[in-house]
Amino acid sequence: MAKIPQLKHIGLHVDNLDNMVQFYTSVFDLIVTDRGEVERLNNKKIVFLSGSDDAHHQLVLIAGKDPASGPSVVFQMSFFVDALNDLRRIESRLKKMGVSYIHPITHGNAWSIYSQDPEGNGLEIYMDTPWYVSQPHGKPFDLSLSDEEIYMFTKNLITNNPTFKNQDDWRTQMQEKLLQVNANIQ
Repeated sequence: MAKIPQLKHIGLHVDNLDNMVQFYTSVFDLIVTDRGEVERLNNKKIVFLSGSDDAHHQLVLIAGKDPASGPSVVFQMSFFVDALNDLRRIESRLKKMGVSYIHPITHGNAWSIYSQDPEGNGLEIYMDTPWYVSQPHGKPFDLSLSDEEIYMFTKNLITNNPTFKNQDDWRTQMQEKLLQVNANIQ
């Protein structure tokens, strides 16, 4: 049976390859898995990075972005974490790297930090909450609060929303929809 294609990595043209490699290895703990040059692209330097043992690369950086092209066309790259302390750790690293655009937002179904890398590519670092609420939905929240305070703050924002439900209930509904889609893929 055919499956829905899954997005597994993203590639970016960058101005300063070394700076971008340093950013992604320092902030997100990605590991350089390979480096080289791409012959078909006039021997531009390329670096492959990953944070998973089942993916040779999750991010590919290639030198040679035209500085005259203006700001990035990447809306955002999203990195999943498991705990609020992971969000706090990355927020701290972003601040140490001199990043001033850091915005924690609760979406009801996720807690996110929005920021940018040194070349203006949008970043989201997020973790799931135990709840679901229709999107878009977003309110700023304070990562300096305790985990319990953040949970309570978020739950109080969304429990009166008519689309509110537990994340497990939403996943069950989504699995049923995906089974229908997969059954129709030929």
